[in-house]
Amino acid sequence: MSETLLDLFPTDISKLQVVTSISIVCGLIFLSAKVNQTVHSLLVFAWACFIKPLIQKKTSGKKKDQQHSLEQFYKNQAHIYDTTREFLLKGRQECLRLAVSHLQKKKELVWIDVGGGTGSNIEYMDQFCSISENFKAVYLVDLSPSLCEVARARFAARNWKNVKVIVADACDFEIDYKTADLITFSYSLSMIPTFNAAIDNAVTKLDKQGIIAAVDFGIQSFDTSMGRINTVGGLVNRNIPWVLRNFWRIWFEADKVFLDSSRRNYLEYKFGTIKSLNTYNKKLGKIPYYIWIGCDKSKSQNILHRLNCLATESPYLAPSTTPITTALKDVPISKGHEAALTNLQKNLPFPSFYYQREIWRVYYEELNQHYEQFKNQYIYAFTWEDPREDHNILKFNSNDTVLAITSAGDNILSYATLPDPPKRIHAVDLNPCQNHLLELKLAAFRSLTHQQIWQMFGEGKIENFTDLLIDKLSPHMSSNAFQYWMDRGHKCFSKNGLYDTGSSRWALRLAKYTFKAFGVTKDIKQLCEAATMDEQMKIWEERVKKSLFNSVVATLLVGNPLFLWKALGVPANQASMMGESVFKYVVDTIEPLLKRSLISKDNYFYYLCLMNKYAYNNCPDYLTVKGYKRLTAQTTPQRENPLDNIRIHTDFLNDVFARLSKKSLTIAIIMDHMDWFDHDSKDVNDEISVLKESLVDGGRVLLRSASQHPWYISTFESMGFSCKAAAVRISGESIDRVNMYASTWVCTKLPTKEDEEEIGIGRRRMSSLKI
Repeated sequence: MSETLLDLFPTDISKLQVVTSISIVCGLIFLSAKVNQTVHSLLVFAWACFIKPLIQKKTSGKKKDQQHSLEQFYKNQAHIYDTTREFLLKGRQECLRLAVSHLQKKKELVWIDVGGGTGSNIEYMDQFCSISENFKAVYLVDLSPSLCEVARARFAARNWKNVKVIVADACDFEIDYKTADLITFSYSLSMIPTFNAAIDNAVTKLDKQGIIAAVDFGIQSFDTSMGRINTVGGLVNRNIPWVLRNFWRIWFEADKVFLDSSRRNYLEYKFGTIKSLNTYNKKLGKIPYYIWIGCDKSKSQNILHRLNCLATESPYLAPSTTPITTALKDVPISKGHEAALTNLQKNLPFPSFYYQREIWRVYYEELNQHYEQFKNQYIYAFTWEDPREDHNILKFNSNDTVLAITSAGDNILSYATLPDPPKRIHAVDLNPCQNHLLELKLAAFRSLTHQQIWQMFGEGKIENFTDLLIDKLSPHMSSNAFQYWMDRGHKCFSKNGLYDTGSSRWALRLAKYTFKAFGVTKDIKQLCEAATMDEQMKIWEERVKKSLFNSVVATLLVGNPLFLWKALGVPANQASMMGESVFKYVVDTIEPLLKRSLISKDNYFYYLCLMNKYAYNNCPDYLTVKGYKRLTAQTTPQRENPLDNIRIHTDFLNDVFARLSKKSLTIAIIMDHMDWFDHDSKDVNDEISVLKESLVDGGRVLLRSASQHPWYISTFESMGFSCKAAAVRISGESIDRVNMYASTWVCTKLPTKEDEEEIGIGRRRMSSLKI
């Protein structure tokens, strides 16, 4: 038969061509059928969502309720609902994962999915948290019978006996248990007219230790957050531009989907905010949506612990009134405590910081004009100061309470990895983003393997950063830090990596451009791989030195005040302390250190700058296997985990010193901070004064300076300190592995006459007791 058909065609057309043509036609028909199915779904979706609401007439007579309206909207599209919503309803999967990562319980869970529709949320949950193994009961609550029918069929196919579909109003449904461990609103809150009642119902059904989560369309602006900034968990991307706010609000209202701010505001009023994320569906015209994780706003155990903590060296956690007020009358009141009291008076939730699992991050006022200068980015992705020298000079031990500038947090973690670490470490930085970076590192040690930490902070790159942030890191971070890293983290840990970020990246990039321009890029790599000091010096003297120490570099880069500040973080006041020639200062910095330490094995500071990563045997202490074991060790009655003793302050040093209890610090490490002050200002006197109040007698201040004898040392001495140079750099010699500063000083607080009298009285009393 086939041969007869082929004979009908002209003889100049081969049988192979005919068979090929028929195959192509059949393929096109099959492809069209598949495409038509998708096109059909999209057309139904477009009709139901964009056209029908605009042309349908309001009918009189028969009374309509919410269920009737929903059914009218969903009945004809229930069968294609999941297909068409995948690209519209973004963030549902991330919301569920984030919620599960914050649950204290992991088994025997009770979950209520309010407005769960076709049950796709529950099916997705099963992919990373087994419905059969981890959940005692799951309730899908929805008012649309059509969507619920799809859900029942889906669950029946899975043979889930513990999942129940309830056709009911979100405001008054009932379940078989008194409370639930997890309640979720997934693109449903924006469609519930009586949303206040629905949220109130959730309040009564959420367990005291449970989690409530919402993902939805929503528009927010700065004005809608006024008066409760500290409760919303951060302002990153929260202020939606005016055009987008109004366009999408009007557009969605045609479908009876309401993007007004009141729904989210009420959530944030009735519950404590644990995590908050503001973002856009960029593929569909930047539709604004949010992911929010909350808890019972009284959450008594954790809140009371924070309000009643009597760690007097950290009054940020101390109360103004307690059963032993006489013992605390001299304790300064923290900003966090003041904010908490204000919120209590207004019946608002506590500041978001109070609901976090970890207590590292101290409350700070997010709307501070001084933060704006940093333009929402950190300056340093790594720390320059040498912690080995800090320990050699100060001999840290478990009796010390240390305050240090955060920078990138490397030194803070190095102090914590010591065999006998300080009992408390206060990290202080005015730049919130520097503290976000330290928080990320602390969270990593709480939740990741050594290999993952090495990829992130050793190599500076990791492929699945966002997944790790949602599933592992987020429970150990403040909402503010979480927002920052969700917004920027995937870029920081890809492409060029973490160490090509921050303002200081421009210095490293310009150095690489300079190496390339002078043709010594390969020589730099060999310099970082040199196995001996002789080999290192030979490469430096014969091939590299000329590319750095020349008139072009001296004039355009090192001698340029704009480059010094923007790329290196050296302000004009500090540059003036470097002597007549900044270029000579740089020469005296680099040449001697090459004779002191081998970059490939014992100078991770310059290795990182030149190679854009650390080496496994040449890195900060916290990245070593030994450091990892110390920072992840279990807390025992004999020994606390060092991470538990870290507090992160986002404020001026003066403010932190002033709010610390008197005589609570034994060591303050202020780096080169005082080089920045103006000679004629009173800033130095003010800072030394409050610093002195917070130090114990004999307490020490470690500082570094670009000057061999900084001008403010005499101020320290005049205010009751004994000052000695721990190291002074002379031309041709280095004082540590960085050698960036001309001197290192230790200023020791001397006891005052009043202190000596108190000591004398104490001794006399002791003597009389003995008698």
